[in-house]
Amino acid sequence: MKIYTLSVSLILLLATVCLYAQHHDPSAKQASNAVDLGEIDFPTSGSTEAQKHFIKGVLLLHSFEYGPARQAFLDAQAADKDFALAYWGEAMTFDHPIWPENDRNGGLAALAKLGPTPAARREKAKTNREKMFLDAVERLFGEGDATARAAAYSDAMAELTRSFPDDLEARAFYSLSILGLTRINRNTENYMRAASIAEAVYQKNPRHPGALHYLIHAYDDPVHAPLGLRAARVYGSIARSASHAQHMPSHIFFALGMWEDSIKANTDSMKTARDSGAGGYHPLHWLQHGYLQLGKIDDATRTLAIIEDDNKRAPTNYARTHLAMCRATMLVETRGAGPASTMEPVSSTGINSISAFSNHDLAIGLEFVRRKDAASARQSLASLRNRSEAARSKVVADSVDRYSTVPRSDIEAAPVMEKILEASIDYLAGDRDGAVKKIVTAAEEEDKLIFEYGPPAIVKPAREAAGEMLLEMGRKAEAADAFRKALKRYPNRRLSNEGLRLATTK
Repeated sequence: MKIYTLSVSLILLLATVCLYAQHHDPSAKQASNAVDLGEIDFPTSGSTEAQKHFIKGVLLLHSFEYGPARQAFLDAQAADKDFALAYWGEAMTFDHPIWPENDRNGGLAALAKLGPTPAARREKAKTNREKMFLDAVERLFGEGDATARAAAYSDAMAELTRSFPDDLEARAFYSLSILGLTRINRNTENYMRAASIAEAVYQKNPRHPGALHYLIHAYDDPVHAPLGLRAARVYGSIARSASHAQHMPSHIFFALGMWEDSIKANTDSMKTARDSGAGGYHPLHWLQHGYLQLGKIDDATRTLAIIEDDNKRAPTNYARTHLAMCRATMLVETRGAGPASTMEPVSSTGINSISAFSNHDLAIGLEFVRRKDAASARQSLASLRNRSEAARSKVVADSVDRYSTVPRSDIEAAPVMEKILEASIDYLAGDRDGAVKKIVTAAEEEDKLIFEYGPPAIVKPAREAAGEMLLEMGRKAEAADAFRKALKRYPNRRLSNEGLRLATTK
């Protein structure tokens, strides 16, 4: 069959596919509108009609719009049932390496439609290059746990790039594979390796959505974030029809404390998601946090009202998880000045991951401490402890989705949260020196946790809590040091800025 090369420009038509708000909103409606997704050149042996759908799927895949990407690959299969890479693409939608999620059964089921065995499937690929793409995805869903399979897949992608050094798609997916080697655990060495590959793709094609996306992920920590500003400035506009692409620049803006830019990115992202019928709760939470860093409590309250109203009508896992985080954020950042509803627990029934709900327990407990209600604060501490204890038996290495399983990071963060709340209760009870020692220990333990871009993984950073205790005790020099350390991890954070200002004022 003749190999068609289709260079795709910005505008493609999504006829029957909707845009899902990423970070896992499964409840999007169909939409039909012209979209901007970026530019790639991915020659294949598919028919002309199949190739159009295939390119659309790859563009969406690069922006982690997995639901509509899958539909595009299904359309490619319908147009050309023997088009091997259409099945490769569908399988790829079942691996979400950054989040991290890997649905091995889903990936294998997609591949099985092409043929019953890897050998049979490989035989249907028309070129050696296509065979190597299939070989790689076979490793991604082969034997072993998710981490081992991710490593095997990355090795296969490395081999593909050596065989076809001018193939930008192979290099882009190789960059992503390196980011996913340690799954949720950030590894600076790997991230810089991934960045070097994505940078080379960007140099060849500055409108490549994958290159821009993966550069942002590689650089989204306070140390490397300045290197990601170039990609952050353009990705959301180049792939403006992908909600996740519009959100991604805020990873860099958060790492640099650029709140106005973050607000713009997440406002656009949320609008794109909600216009397509999705909730957009992930950018909504980041938007709320950005508003609060600028003291815009009324705007933050309006974002909270959106998710509260949605949750009353459709309490999905996605909605409830983000509602818990939004309430926790509002409680901590406003010191209880937000709506009364922020103190209301959110049902976690059917959700095994505990991070959002543990943070809400922590925030409620800290608010009770602020109100000098020690008894209620202790009840929040008990809830936090019970939640983490129950989750310990559910920790798994492989995750199909973030709601059905408990990542180890949830369990590792829980003791730090407990210490923060326990120290605060001790401080309220009068054991101030003991409380400070305990909160400093919590801060040291928090420093060892995986760095989380965006809103703090622990809603009240321990360094900030320690600074506030020390400041109230009149130990200004120590307080200033604690606030500076908090700001190093979370730049331009409002409460830490305020604390530092008070600690350094004579």
